[in-house]
Order: sequence, then C-alpha cells, then structure tokens
Amino acid sequence: MTLEDYLGLFPGSTREKLRFMAVTSAVLQQVVDLQAVVGEVNAAFAPESAQGAQLDALGESLGLSRLDTSAGAAATDEVYRDFIRKKLIRWGWDGTNKAVPGITERLQVGSVENDNRNGTVTVTGAGTQPAAVKNLYPVTGGVRVT
Repeated sequence: MTLEDYLGLFPGSTREKLRFMAVTSAVLQQVVDLQAVVGEVNAAFAPESAQGAQLDALGESLGLSRLDTSAGAAATDEVYRDFIRKKLIRWGWDGTNKAVPGITERLQVGSVENDNRNGTVTVTGAGTQPAAVKNLYPVTGGVRVT
C-alpha cells in the first residue's frame, strides 16, 4: 500500500486536523518504506530469484551446501537454485505412497517412479540432473531404489 492508501482510510473529519495528519504521515511513511525494504529482501532471498551470496545464505539457512549438488565441486547458481527448489519440494512430501507420483512429477517433469513389487522401486528421471538431485526422489522407508 502507498502512503496515500493509508491516509485515505482516515475519516474526513480527521483529515482536517493538519498537525495530526502530518504526524500520521511521518509515521506511516516509515511503515511504507519498511514494507518496500522487506519486499526487496524477500525477493533477494527467494529461491526463484536469489543469486550469488544471497543464494549461498539461503542454502546455508536450509543446511544445504553448493558442494552437496555436484560431487564436491561448487555448483553454478542455476544448478544450486534448482537443487534448493527440489529439496524444498521433497521436504513437502507427506510420506504417503499416494503422494509419490505428484512429488516425483514436481521434482522433474516427465520423471516416473515404478514399484517393482519386490521391496524396490525404479526411478526414471527425465533429462540430465546432478547426482544429488537424483537422491531427492521420495521413497517410502524400507524400500530400496534401483
């Protein structure tokens, strides 16, 4: 909201009191400015738009290192961002078999997980992915991935 939006919420009788409106404007301008800063910080640290140091800080806050993504070598921003996004999707899994196809599809469009009916599942990933991403596919406890 803008300062004018907030000031427009006051009744007409209050708007006639110039000193009151001046103090109110000064206080509300700080709120508007703070909202803008929070929006910028939020955008800088969002998984979709974070870059460089902000992306590193986001990953570290989630306990994820760039080195987790590609066998010990530092990943590019794009690969690291994709890894963080996929890790967040994986963490959103409720642990049920019913949810597995949806999570698998969200992790990588076109990926399929097949139950082999022998205590193993076969995950067929679509496209090329870093090794760490391949380990993100949801598998129920006690089931091996082939």
